[in-house]
Amino acid sequence: MDLRDLDVGPVHDIPHAEKLLFQCHQTRKSDIYVLDKGYDSEDIHRLIRDDLKAYSLIPVRTRKRKRIYGVYRRELARSFDQARYHRRNLVETVFSVLKRRFGESLKARKFQSQIKELKIKLMLYNISKIILAIFIWIYS
Repeated sequence: MDLRDLDVGPVHDIPHAEKLLFQCHQTRKSDIYVLDKGYDSEDIHRLIRDDLKAYSLIPVRTRKRKRIYGVYRRELARSFDQARYHRRNLVETVFSVLKRRFGESLKARKFQSQIKELKIKLMLYNISKIILAIFIWIYS
């Protein structure tokens, strides 16, 4: 599966989570996967921990019933690393900045051209951060 196989339009990633996690892990192995509450399920935790041999950091959804089911979900409910989880906000902020500066859609039509467009946007973002750091260093 590649990104072209995904649905067009706003759709939650849960139906595609298993394929996306495997694809992500094949591309770049990670020791930890940090996801939001929408992915809180024992199946996702089991996939990440048992199949991908990585650590899953997903906040446990709070529900009316107090009992938390699942070995991994109970473990996270007891000892959740808030500091590590909130570093996820840095990534979300960068995504937000990229969308505001360069738009939410890609202009390129072909898949390879879309990849190039994304890389160019990321390079421009990084260059702007470097220029800002130099400017602050010179004038401080």
